[in-house]
Amino acid sequence: MVQIRHTDGRTLHGVILALGDQKIRVALKDSDDVAEYRLISQRWVSEDCDVVTFEFTSVDSPSSRHEEDPLEAFLRQSFETPAVSRIM
Repeated sequence: MVQIRHTDGRTLHGVILALGDQKIRVALKDSDDVAEYRLISQRWVSEDCDVVTFEFTSVDSPSSRHEEDPLEAFLRQSFETPAVSRIM
């Protein structure tokens, strides 16, 4: 699960569908649409040009987790380090 925080204070919840090429697609809770966010100048931007931040959540209670989930660690690193041009 991921929480998407907008600069106007809105918080959306969703599930990551795809991540790559400096964009992320998220299935939003209580919505039939898929949202797409792009990494522009080291900031994640919504389709409405709103800067957002992502926070990963778990279905487990935080007190029961002792180590970071490997997938969560990979995704967090992907957000902190933008993709570099790919070599073909």
